[in-house]
Amino acid sequence: MVKIKNETSRNKTFHIIITSIACALVVSGVILGIWFYVFNSNHEETNDAQVEQYVTPIMSRITGYVQEVRFDENQFVHKGDTLVVIDNREYKSKLNVALADVQSAQQSSVVAEKNVATTASTTAIGESQLEASKSNLWKTKLEYERYKALVKEEAATSQQLEKVKADYESAQAHFQEMKERIHSSNLSTSVAEANVPTTQTNIASRQAVADNAALFLSYTIITAPYDGWVGKRTLQPGQLVKEGQSLLSIVSKEKWITANFKETQLQYLTVGQEVRIEADAINNKEFTGIITSLSPASGARFSLLPPDNATGNFVKIEQRIPVRIQLKDNDKQADFLRAGMNITVIAEHH
Repeated sequence: MVKIKNETSRNKTFHIIITSIACALVVSGVILGIWFYVFNSNHEETNDAQVEQYVTPIMSRITGYVQEVRFDENQFVHKGDTLVVIDNREYKSKLNVALADVQSAQQSSVVAEKNVATTASTTAIGESQLEASKSNLWKTKLEYERYKALVKEEAATSQQLEKVKADYESAQAHFQEMKERIHSSNLSTSVAEANVPTTQTNIASRQAVADNAALFLSYTIITAPYDGWVGKRTLQPGQLVKEGQSLLSIVSKEKWITANFKETQLQYLTVGQEVRIEADAINNKEFTGIITSLSPASGARFSLLPPDNATGNFVKIEQRIPVRIQLKDNDKQADFLRAGMNITVIAEHH
């Protein structure tokens, strides 16, 4: 009889414990459900978010053999640091040839300018000789007219008149010759002067070729466009690279969060609003961010093949809108975040 009473007492105790635990679980579930309801009524949350950074591919602008690789994989580099050196002997040779052509064109220009001076000097000499010829023509003309008068008066012979006439005609011919020489010299001067701009144009053309050769020579030194981290290294010295070939990638220091909220959540988000950020890679750490912009279109509209709902059967799908969030925190744990990491973003209703 006593044994039965003890078993009954233990059963009652067990039932009381089980009932208490069940009641505690039910109460906890109700409280948790109420908390979730209140939280979801005042917050918008998405785990469709990732850390973003600029990833810039560095490409070769020329073809050549790699001479040096001056970076290590995952190394931090500063803007202007030399990353890759390509063998520049071929491009330096082309530059030297182009510079020699420039020098030759400059010498040709000097010769052309001297030709102008020479022909101008010849013209000046011809004009002086023309004045002398003119004086001689005037003198022989007077002599001819005087002898004509003397012949009429029979004071001179016909042979003397013919000699004076021949001298006069010779002086006329010489005067005309000097005029033609001056005219020819003026034309030569004009031609020489016209050649000067041509030589200057030739210099500019050759200089442009030299500048282009210098530009290609500069392409043999590949530098970092900004501060950041170098990605995977695949280059080795002696490797042949082609024009337009991707050599490496640089990840920028600048980082932000792209959160893809549902279209029904956007009404509770505004630019400048603070949000909470949790990273899967860092436990028990909450970051603060600020919404800087909302995308003007859904992510699907920016895809390679945007959907066209005007054809076929239409199935309504809730769209997501990318929201850019700038990290407000500036600590070492925020520096740990890397592009592509998964993020959870929580925003309170405003």
